[in-house]
Amino acid sequence: MTTNPTLSKRLVEALNARAETQQWEQLISNLLHRLELNPTERARAVADYEKVADHLAEKLSIPRHDVHIFPQGSMRTQTTISQRHPVKFDLDVVVKLTGPRYISPNPEEMFEAFGKALEGNESVTGKPDPKRRCWRLQFPGKPYYFDLTPAVCDQTGREGSSLSVRDPDTRWAPSNPEEFANWFCTHAAKRFAFETRLMKAVMDSTTVTPLPDEEIGLDDILRRTVQLMKLHRDTMYWDDAKKDLMPISVIIVTLATKAYADLHAARRTAFSSPIELVLALVEAMPLYIQRDHMGWRVENPKLKGENFADRWNSDEGARAREFKRWHARLENDLEALLHQSHRAPSEDKIRSMFGTAGLEAWRESRPKVNVLDSLIGSADGFSRSNPAHPVKTGSSNTLG
Repeated sequence: MTTNPTLSKRLVEALNARAETQQWEQLISNLLHRLELNPTERARAVADYEKVADHLAEKLSIPRHDVHIFPQGSMRTQTTISQRHPVKFDLDVVVKLTGPRYISPNPEEMFEAFGKALEGNESVTGKPDPKRRCWRLQFPGKPYYFDLTPAVCDQTGREGSSLSVRDPDTRWAPSNPEEFANWFCTHAAKRFAFETRLMKAVMDSTTVTPLPDEEIGLDDILRRTVQLMKLHRDTMYWDDAKKDLMPISVIIVTLATKAYADLHAARRTAFSSPIELVLALVEAMPLYIQRDHMGWRVENPKLKGENFADRWNSDEGARAREFKRWHARLENDLEALLHQSHRAPSEDKIRSMFGTAGLEAWRESRPKVNVLDSLIGSADGFSRSNPAHPVKTGSSNTLG
């Protein structure tokens, strides 16, 4: 019986392409899993901020039910990331104050009283440190610190605003952290159907029996992409003189979510793998930055008139240039990384992109030889290998 060389080549190329994609996905999965706030730490953080709420109610002499505390930012959207020691997780928490005293308070008096009320427990929380809109508690000995933002019911009348927070320049700033987080989570829950027609055609034309399914679990693509980009940004700016100008997380989250939403609406079945989708998402992000006679704009989709890029318009273009520089580096780094063999990538490249933790994650994810190695090795002219944990053809749960 004569072997069809075209079919043989297509089979090997398809298997090898699948192996490379899966192995890089496993690297990313392991990397991000290592750098997340783990469930035990998260539970401790929740317990700590509940204690803070109890302490605030006592110190402010208001009923406990008038102190509503909830996470915002990366803790709320589950996109926390840190390169570990000596870097802590930055956990953003909103403390909404209600009751007669907070119907129409003076913002400066409210903010100062809030900071004063945080005192008295420094051995656990550390000394309260004031910022523009929040108070920071370092929690010595813990892997996280809190930025606690005191808030009251909206004082601005701005469409879409549910809360107001103290702003040293404008008295009150409108805010809607829960609505923004819900917007992100709604889009993050959307899933893509990855196209595998070539692989299916090849398998249907052979007597090869697919190996049992073992899900890697990287299908939460938007969250993982945000984490990946934040990690790359933090690594790039670790010792950079322009660290203060680096792209802020809320801009990255907003642009990524808008790109993801549009890709899902227009091309839900057009991608062959999660890696391909991630690259398309990253490429599309700058399309959602607006610029007109008013300057640069990255609008909050849930709060009319709030511009996350407002500081881009008062620094002679420095932050806009830094976003462009970071984004170009991200694209170039991903392209250079993924063009390498998953068996022997440049460890220097991994370290430069994702830090020492990323390199450690890669080393832990190296695959072992398995049955498909011999199948691929038997084909003339090809001798590549497959991942340690193949997944079922067509599985959409491969980026999580």
